[in-house]
Amino acid sequence: MVISSKHKYIFIELFYTGSTAISKELCELYDGALILHKHARFHEFLEVASEDQKKYFSFSGIRNPMDLVVSEYLKIKNNHKGRFTNPSEWRRNGGTLPDEQLKLYNEITNNHLNFQDYFLKYFRLPYDNWSLLAHKKFDFIIRFENIRNDFAAVLHQLNLEPVRELPQINKTETKEGYLQFYTPEIRNRAIFIFGPFMKKWGYSFPEEWHVKSTNNASLFLFKLLGIIRKMYWGNTKSKSAPVKK
Repeated sequence: MVISSKHKYIFIELFYTGSTAISKELCELYDGALILHKHARFHEFLEVASEDQKKYFSFSGIRNPMDLVVSEYLKIKNNHKGRFTNPSEWRRNGGTLPDEQLKLYNEITNNHLNFQDYFLKYFRLPYDNWSLLAHKKFDFIIRFENIRNDFAAVLHQLNLEPVRELPQINKTETKEGYLQFYTPEIRNRAIFIFGPFMKKWGYSFPEEWHVKSTNNASLFLFKLLGIIRKMYWGNTKSKSAPVKK
């Protein structure tokens, strides 16, 4: 999470939305400072914020979940920047690698689990993430698909002159588009899993998939699970390591 008392903004980092690049840029060029920890949730900020800080311009990111899930899979499969084998990379998790991440890494790499099998095994319920907690209340949402233009729009709203175009860092190691991973045998599952979230955030499936509406059962589960997820995520804290003072 990044805050600027000078420019009165708070940036909430949502995983896999380009938050690393944005946070780095804010801290280096726009008087931002790291607080709490990476991917801290907004309610964690509200617990320690002053009344004035609670009124700061708030913004975060969002990403097409179909793209996000592929990116997550590839980062695990390719051991992105040694994240799953290098202890020095575990500082973001408080110095350890969570058991669930280690399990995924071992299964994908040791068993050569391809994306299709990975998706069918681990994605059975409608997708959501903790953007459901407060994203709709933020002053601006940067879409990953339009990250540079949206970041520039944020700077404009803050009356800040852009120093440069937002650099691209932490890029997933693949030259291929994410849609190629959604082969015909898993498309129906993808429609069921992602439909409600994509409808909520204005994303669309490829025209050639001929998706006319969101599955009613998926919508019902999405709303029901949303109540449970909101209670859980809203009463827990992210597990990444705190910012060192």
